[in-house]
Amino acid sequence: MELIDRYLHAIRRNLPEAKAEDIVAELRDELMSRVEDREEGMGRALDKAETGALLRDFGHPLVVAARFRTHQYLIGPGLFPFYLSVMRIVGMIVVAIVLAISIGKAVMSGEGDMLRIWVDSMSGIFEAVLVNAAIVTIVFAVLERANFKPGDTLEWKPDELPDVLDKQPGPWASAAEVALSIAFILWWTGVIAVPWVRGDADFHLQPSPIFTELFVPILILASVRLVHNLIQWLRPRWKTVMGLTNAVTALGGLAILMLIYQSGQLVTVVSTGMAAEQTLKLQESLDLSFRIAVIVIAVVWSFQALGAVWKLVRRRNG
Repeated sequence: MELIDRYLHAIRRNLPEAKAEDIVAELRDELMSRVEDREEGMGRALDKAETGALLRDFGHPLVVAARFRTHQYLIGPGLFPFYLSVMRIVGMIVVAIVLAISIGKAVMSGEGDMLRIWVDSMSGIFEAVLVNAAIVTIVFAVLERANFKPGDTLEWKPDELPDVLDKQPGPWASAAEVALSIAFILWWTGVIAVPWVRGDADFHLQPSPIFTELFVPILILASVRLVHNLIQWLRPRWKTVMGLTNAVTALGGLAILMLIYQSGQLVTVVSTGMAAEQTLKLQESLDLSFRIAVIVIAVVWSFQALGAVWKLVRRRNG
């Protein structure tokens, strides 16, 4: 019986103190019952080797003790879906930010630096994702130990589920839209610095003054679009609110595009060594390209705005 006592002592060391005595007593009763059954079948007492075999069949002390612990996992099944969702959003935001910074560096550099920038970008993405994943994991592990219960798991309503025929983007597509919206807002507000184009030492591009005038409207529009993407992802049954945000962003985008088009320029070519004639030709070429791009985008957004307004009218009449 000494071997059984040692076995139970090893289990007890890994049990919660408040419940250790009761659990050990329960395990002792079960083990003694198994010993008696085997001894009855063999017609004699078990020797040390046979008792050891019985204990091996019962399980390793750490494994047996783990069955009685409150937490057997780092992040439990109740929090794990939310953990994945947050990890997805954080990962998308980190990748978008690192790529934005890398693109800015690539634009400023010469062709000979492209490979180095690409390698640095991939390394930077890996390190940033790894660090942020560790932070998110630690936060959710702490929440798990604190018995945090996500409200949505307890208060969700079946009637808020999206309709079968609704066109819902996949979870990765939704996370990507949210991440890109956040990345744009961070860039627009200057949190992420992405430099403007520099052409060696001959010229560089500066944003048109119109963007300074439209800073606040564009920020508001981007924020509303972020709200729209979040609602589309998390509350797809809020169709009226989603329709309003979609219509506001489409109509607001058209208004901003009209003001940008009327300004005549999106960027200004600043010569730092380029001949005046070449600077003028480059400016005219960029202006024409941007105007064509604005017209194409305006046509697309016009159809989106009409579609959003039409859905709102139909929903209201319905």
